[in-house]
Amino acid sequence: MFTRISHRIALQFTLFVFFLLLLNGAVFLAVDLGNAQRRSSMRLEGPVGQAVQQFASGMEVPPPELPPMMRDRMRIVNERGEVIFGGEVFTGMPFKAAKGVSRVEVQEEEYLVLTMPVEREGHLIGYVQFAGPERFPRGDLPVRILMFLCVSIIISALTYVVGLAFARRSLKPAKETMERLEQFTQDASHELRTPLAALSSSLDLALKNEKHREGILSAKEDLKKAVSLVDRLLELARLDRFVIETETIDFSGLIEDAVQRHRPLAAEKKVAIEASIEAGVSVEGDAALLTQIIGNLLSNAIKFSKPKGGAIHVTLSKHVLTVNDAGIGIAKSALPHIFDRFYQAEPSRANGGIGLGLALVKRIVELHGWTIDVESEEGKGTTFTVRFASHA
Repeated sequence: MFTRISHRIALQFTLFVFFLLLLNGAVFLAVDLGNAQRRSSMRLEGPVGQAVQQFASGMEVPPPELPPMMRDRMRIVNERGEVIFGGEVFTGMPFKAAKGVSRVEVQEEEYLVLTMPVEREGHLIGYVQFAGPERFPRGDLPVRILMFLCVSIIISALTYVVGLAFARRSLKPAKETMERLEQFTQDASHELRTPLAALSSSLDLALKNEKHREGILSAKEDLKKAVSLVDRLLELARLDRFVIETETIDFSGLIEDAVQRHRPLAAEKKVAIEASIEAGVSVEGDAALLTQIIGNLLSNAIKFSKPKGGAIHVTLSKHVLTVNDAGIGIAKSALPHIFDRFYQAEPSRANGGIGLGLALVKRIVELHGWTIDVESEEGKGTTFTVRFASHA
């Protein structure tokens, strides 16, 4: 149990760290991209602004003092889109009158192109364009993202290992306490069995003498309850540290067998068991434990039937098992507690229960990764619903 809890804690912590890494990476990538774009735009604005001023004032463009490399990245067109001057980068590139920054690809290289209109006395006389290399190529984004994901996965894996170690260390005191408690339960149960068995033998001998028969029979009944309690305590102690070894089980056949075994007991209380069992439903689980689920549910349904009898409906479909009875029902205040150990509502006490049957059912259901729900209304009956994953 504690091994599963340790892995769960480590996994949750790892997922949290992985999410933070992804969030952190996305933020930094967005900031880096925005800064790169701003820097690129600022580098383009200087040459373009100078060329716009000279073009608007009628001076020679591009400016003579412009370095050759920058001249190769400049293009000047008139208001009709005819090229007045075109650098090498713009060779074969059609002109588009789109103000602002745009992206183009030239010889498999990405460039940012800043286009600014030129006006003289309020009239458009042309455009100046300047191209600069993209400092943050969009084509590199998938590679950067992939690298960041790989690094995040590696860090998360290390986080899982470290988190698992810390979780185990933190849970060690609780594990030791639980082991001591389980050991005590088992030891106490084993120690109780011997004197109970001896007492039972003594009572059997006393019964043969026919003296104090009624008192002895009452003592035998109490003894039987004590033995049942000890057995249930042992079962719960084993289940608390139980790791099931699953196999494929014919759940339809298992339910059908359980129904047939309980029909004679039901008939004694004038209760009919009606079964609707879908054929071919198989599950992964422990057959002995799953038999206890349906056995306990059917026993409870029979035990708490009305004096005049009634019917119990057992329904099995591909993913759901329901046991519905028309018995005395369960009080609304008792419903949240019926799976608690040793909890007994008043009708249960009157019927001689010990309050461990449904606790066993709940634990077995949890061991298989299933769920169980209950609906009930006093005087009208109870429905237990077990949901599971069938084996395809």
